[in-house]
Amino acid sequence: MKLYTKTGDNGTSSLYNGERKNKTNIIFDVLGDLDELNCNLGLLKAFYEEEMNSQPIKLYSAPGAGAMFYKHLPGIDSGKYYEWFVLKQNIHDIQCKIMDICSFVATPPYGSKKIKNMEEHLEEWCSKVGFDSENHTFLEVDIDRLQEIVPPIKNFVVPSGNKLIAQIHCVRAICRRCERNLINMYESDPERQKTLGVYEIIDLQVNNVKIYLNRLSDYFFALSRFVAMTLGIEEDIYSRRSLKN
Repeated sequence: MKLYTKTGDNGTSSLYNGERKNKTNIIFDVLGDLDELNCNLGLLKAFYEEEMNSQPIKLYSAPGAGAMFYKHLPGIDSGKYYEWFVLKQNIHDIQCKIMDICSFVATPPYGSKKIKNMEEHLEEWCSKVGFDSENHTFLEVDIDRLQEIVPPIKNFVVPSGNKLIAQIHCVRAICRRCERNLINMYESDPERQKTLGVYEIIDLQVNNVKIYLNRLSDYFFALSRFVAMTLGIEEDIYSRRSLKN
């Protein structure tokens, strides 16, 4: 397969369902935002590698017997929590979920072509690009876990810290934009409006994606605080600045 097809030279691009839309269509804005998010997650992994390589720690050794039962404590040889050693894999898994969402967005269950049996079509669509609610449930478990470790927060946090922490905040902000534009896309799409409340399976899947992106930005905020705490980096706290004469 050639890298270039020349089919988009006229300013249109094809979706997975075969439809061609103008490249200015909001659906490509959403796909571009998700791609940007994924690229920044790759940069986050690179900064993570830098941090880990600065102090060579190969394994997580839990304090006491049975590592699986002591993940809530720092390792005896590293002083770091278990979450540090699975962070790269966790980010990779999130990147794969983002690509799943891209497939979901690029494969709308409706379009210009007439569908003979909508129920069968939706069942097939869901089996190929459906987004399960377990995805955001798993994120909630991680968020709750990180929140248990870090001290309570009483003020807004100003994005700062080292490269790793600052990049986590950049990812969090991009994730919020992805969520906003995805909601705008579905609310402004006339074809989508025709299906609202008509096909429960579509509403459910779209809602699962919305919730996941919402939780994902929360996860990155919790992660930024966890990384700052475990690296001993003091968070910058927001305070209102008064104007001076």
